[in-house]
Amino acid sequence: MQPIDPNTLFSIFEQGDEQIYKEHGLHDTLQNPYVLMGMVIRGIENYYLMDKMYQRQYPKEYNNVRSITKYRYYTKIYSYLARLDTLNFKDIYKIGDSFESNDAFQSLDVLRLYFESIEHYEKCAIIVRYQDLLKRGQPQLI
Repeated sequence: MQPIDPNTLFSIFEQGDEQIYKEHGLHDTLQNPYVLMGMVIRGIENYYLMDKMYQRQYPKEYNNVRSITKYRYYTKIYSYLARLDTLNFKDIYKIGDSFESNDAFQSLDVLRLYFESIEHYEKCAIIVRYQDLLKRGQPQLI
């Protein structure tokens, strides 16, 4: 068996949504908070599915690249959030109206806890801003 390459292991999920929007000339859509939050939520879900799959099928090989793969994948997911200015977030974009607030909050919390564990506190601060927006937008669901 070939060694697992952490640079390409989850590449199918990294390109998925962005590639489709770009191919159809919808570049502006990639700045829409609904779209970006959906990419974050699905990204976290996809990571856990793929992580479990690789742990079962290639336990030894995957274990050697698991932490770097997680770092790269979560950094990519975080990049979706970093595209938006949470301080000037428009009222028309209420993420909680489009996604279950708890799902979005939990996905953000997974990211926050990960970046907290590796001491990337500047990323945690941005993630917490999104969590605060969700709390304000849909307090009954959080």
